[in-house]
Amino acid sequence: MIKYIKVNVKDLPLRKKLFRSFMIITILGSLSSIISLVFLQLITVQYNKAINNYGFSQGEVGKLGIKVENSYSIVRDMVMLEDESFDETRKANVRDSINNYSEEIKQLLISIEKTNTTAIEKEEFEKIRNDISEYEPIRDRVLELGLEKKNKQASQIMKSQVSPVVEVLTVDVSELLQTKINICNDLVDKLKVLKIISILIILISIGITFGLTAFLSRYITNFISEPIENMNKIANQMAEGNLEVAIEVESKDEIGGLAESFSEMIKTLKAYINDISHVLGYISKGNLNVSTREEYKGDFVEIKKSLHNILISFNGVFTEINEATYLVTGSADKVASIAKVLSQGTVEQACSIQQLSASMTEINEKVQSTAKNAINTNSIATSLVKNIEESNYQMNEMLNAMNEIEKSSKDINNIIKVIDYISEQTNLLALNAAIEAARAGEAGKGFSVVADEVRNLANQSTNAAKQTTQLIEDSIKVVSFGKTLAQNTAQALKNVVEEVNKATELVHIIASASEEQAQSIKQVNDGILQITNVVQSTSLIAEQSATASNELTNQANTLDNMIEKYNKVHA
Repeated sequence: MIKYIKVNVKDLPLRKKLFRSFMIITILGSLSSIISLVFLQLITVQYNKAINNYGFSQGEVGKLGIKVENSYSIVRDMVMLEDESFDETRKANVRDSINNYSEEIKQLLISIEKTNTTAIEKEEFEKIRNDISEYEPIRDRVLELGLEKKNKQASQIMKSQVSPVVEVLTVDVSELLQTKINICNDLVDKLKVLKIISILIILISIGITFGLTAFLSRYITNFISEPIENMNKIANQMAEGNLEVAIEVESKDEIGGLAESFSEMIKTLKAYINDISHVLGYISKGNLNVSTREEYKGDFVEIKKSLHNILISFNGVFTEINEATYLVTGSADKVASIAKVLSQGTVEQACSIQQLSASMTEINEKVQSTAKNAINTNSIATSLVKNIEESNYQMNEMLNAMNEIEKSSKDINNIIKVIDYISEQTNLLALNAAIEAARAGEAGKGFSVVADEVRNLANQSTNAAKQTTQLIEDSIKVVSFGKTLAQNTAQALKNVVEEVNKATELVHIIASASEEQAQSIKQVNDGILQITNVVQSTSLIAEQSATASNELTNQANTLDNMIEKYNKVHA
């Protein structure tokens, strides 16, 4: 079967392969889903059956027992209590309650009967129905006796007939309830088993679906990927220039068609390559009288045209080379003659340039010496300016000191004037003291002597002050004269500094100009050296040109001989 599928699938188109594979996978998935839904529905039906027939019915059976017990309690209470206050309204209420219970019991019996599915349920249900059929007439009879105030008779019937029937009915209800519970438990256990079986079957179906899906996916993938991988390897080998490859694809789908196209392409490329090799082989042997043998198609026609154009170009080029070699031979002889003349001229130029270079070297040395002297002079002038500026600074300091001396002398002169004033006052006081001593007579003689001494001291102080004043005035005059001389000297030094600065600037300009001249002469000298090198190179090139011209003549002759070996196409 699988072999048949392989044969059929192998020749199908890719679209049908993929479509059928997806359809099979979809069908398998759908079958798995349908199986799951069937088991799910089966379990749901069984659960609903269990709930309806046993879950709800258990409640109805219990409710039936309660209704019977309630109706029995009403009758029993009415008989036992012997209440004398029963009027017609209460009697009517009791009858209505009993009738309602009877109707509810009837409806419950109908509902329970529908849920009985097994023989034992039906049998026990019939017992309950018979018990109720026996119970209701006796109950109604006791009720009527009780309503008629015949409690004693009603009580006897109650004990002898109603109570035993109610007890039997209660037992039968309990048995039916227990039977339904047992059947429900059995059904639940079966449903659990069915659930486990359903899960296992679903898992098995899913596993089978997954396995078949994996098998089909791998099978189809291999059908598609293996030939494509083979074609990819072949394409890589072709990209590396290897056309000795074999394509083995047995399918008749698109991949098979692609493989056949690849095979035809390889055959065509081999034929074209062999044809191109044939033409190039003839060309390499010197035979240009050759043409292509294969029929080129599509874009490969351009290759044929290119080969044809190459042959035509080679024929034209070789013909032109023949003509060029003839012209080259003649031109090379002329170049050799010109090179000899150029070589002689460059030798003469070299001698003249050497003499010029020697003269420029001597000039350069003198200019550099002048520049060095200018730089030294500039240094000396700069040092002189610094010394003069320092002297000018000292002179200014001296002027400041003389100003201070002049100021101090004036201050001393003022002080001496004060001393002179004090001496005059002291002399006046001494004179007054002498007059007062003379008036005092003998008692004032001692005081008169003291007054005389004070007056003498005052006169001496006055004389000393006058002499000091004269000396200070003389000093002030000398200081003023010295100050004038110092100011004139400072101004002279300032003028000298300005003139020296100008001289320094001129020396600096001369030094800079000398350096620039030296640099320019050096550049000229370097240019002369370059010219010398160029002239020497020109001489060498001229000699080499002569040699090359001779060699070119020889090569042209050799090339002409080689071209003659080619079998050209003649028009």
